[in-house]
Amino acid sequence: MLLTTTSSGAAVHLATVADEPGSGREAVPDVEFDRATEDDGRTMSGYDRAALTAPLWSRSTLCGCEWAVMAGSDGGPVGPHGDVAFAPTCRRCLALIDRYFPTPTPDSRLALVAELAAGVVEQRGFAEIHGVPGDQQAELRKVVRGMVRRRTRQSVRTFVAGGNVYVECPAIHEEKGVRQSTATIDTAFTGESPERVERDWVISWQTWDLS
Repeated sequence: MLLTTTSSGAAVHLATVADEPGSGREAVPDVEFDRATEDDGRTMSGYDRAALTAPLWSRSTLCGCEWAVMAGSDGGPVGPHGDVAFAPTCRRCLALIDRYFPTPTPDSRLALVAELAAGVVEQRGFAEIHGVPGDQQAELRKVVRGMVRRRTRQSVRTFVAGGNVYVECPAIHEEKGVRQSTATIDTAFTGESPERVERDWVISWQTWDLS
């Protein structure tokens, strides 16, 4: 895929190879190489002219915008006002990119970890799964959500932060929280020491490696 910029807006987009050979457009117009050689303050010597002027690329970005020119990379800016970028920033392009990659194979431990997480959510209303590889996160979230919904008939949400998958069922969490608060108050009145709570809502992906 090609990192591209548009004539308006600061976002960096993605363009794919054209469906039909020779029917696409060039990554960099040929004229930009000529202009660069005439400008003492700028050079395109870090780029392959033949490769970048070949009509290989789709005329629109993944998000449907008409793009102007390839974003610059290690070879420097493309064009007198070009930017250098190494990753897309357009949210729509990023949301669509997954369809262009093969679906990852589920890890052997995914079903077991999902089962454990669903059980914890049923008991506590939330769970954390630490150290989940990036290519396994989407499928794990999907499987856990399905399990919890089928068992509890409650809505459940998941999100990822720092390589960890977090699962929360607000309805169960609220119910368990009320019960926990009541138990804590009862303990305070009797003068007993509060029971130490173990972090049983945390599940380690690495712990359940079955290979």
